[in-house]
Amino acid sequence: MVVVTGIGMVTAIAHNRENTWLQILQGQSGIKFDTALQLPIARIENLDNSSQVSSPQSRAEYLLQTTVLEAIADAHLELPLSDCGIVIGSSRSNQRELELLLDQPQHLAIENYWLYCQSANLSSQIANLLQTQAPVLAPMAACATANWSITQACELIRSGRCNMAIAGATDAAITPLTIAGFQKIGVLANSGVYPFSLEREGFALGEGAATLILESYQSAKQRGCQIYGRILGWGITNDAYHATSPNPNNQMAAIAIKDCLVRSQISPEHVGYINVHGTATTMNDAREAALIQQFFPHSLVSATKGATGHTLGATGMIEAAFCLLALRDRLLPPSIGMQSPAFDIPMIHQTVQSPDLQSALNFSFGFGGQNAIIAFGNID
Repeated sequence: MVVVTGIGMVTAIAHNRENTWLQILQGQSGIKFDTALQLPIARIENLDNSSQVSSPQSRAEYLLQTTVLEAIADAHLELPLSDCGIVIGSSRSNQRELELLLDQPQHLAIENYWLYCQSANLSSQIANLLQTQAPVLAPMAACATANWSITQACELIRSGRCNMAIAGATDAAITPLTIAGFQKIGVLANSGVYPFSLEREGFALGEGAATLILESYQSAKQRGCQIYGRILGWGITNDAYHATSPNPNNQMAAIAIKDCLVRSQISPEHVGYINVHGTATTMNDAREAALIQQFFPHSLVSATKGATGHTLGATGMIEAAFCLLALRDRLLPPSIGMQSPAFDIPMIHQTVQSPDLQSALNFSFGFGGQNAIIAFGNID
């Protein structure tokens, strides 16, 4: 059994786990309208040194390290962690620094600046921080990256390669190239984020990172530490259909859900909460609504990107943290930004108490047809 014993998180809502969770339960959002970009975005503000180009870290790495250190402290661990596996995911990685380098070549004069632009630097820097000699992985599956990271970290433990592993994901991709790409395919919101609403028009790009400490139940029990929940199982498939559009027949997404339920040994009626991908785009919300109607007509559902923005590769890790915090507190967060419901599914409008909550699902979907579903359960 693999359990989660530590959580770190930084979002546009707040700079740590508990404040982010408290604010989201109160219906607060970190999305603001940027007058220069003429777009709503979820930028992390007032985080020390996180935006300095001359810093010895990229912005994505700084956000990631902030959450890694918070998760380690939360799990009552201390550095070094020489036997801890590492799985770090990102969609855009250090693209921000590469774009800055193209615009301002003088940054090449900064010592080792080129190193901080490399994609693999995220996982290698965390490996150096922990001084680990365990496996170090760096998956990338677009906006399903975080759920891939969790499953790979879980497999490191289940296979016996280590008793503890860090699963982290980060993205700081509010950049000209990223904005231009998403605008080209028409998925960015112009005024606001309205998930599963008739008014929905797209998502707001966001920055963020989150980290989970995973370990075997035996290790956690021996250490006597808190346990947020356990990883029940997952389902991962690929549509093999289109670079950016999901297959309209939903077949492979449905198989991912079925695989997750079978591996987790739970039935649909026992799923008390689902944090959906919820991009507030016309296509994605309709697709997810059809899946909810097919498999989980009575499970309570919320979409939280109306609070955090869409943090790309980090989004699933932040939402996995929300699932685990929901299991801990028996509280289900609202779908912030939702207006006129567009679908007949049980969306959560205000924070709901759920004293009998036993399990929660995290839905993530990504470009390239990525479908990744993870089930979390309480330790009971």
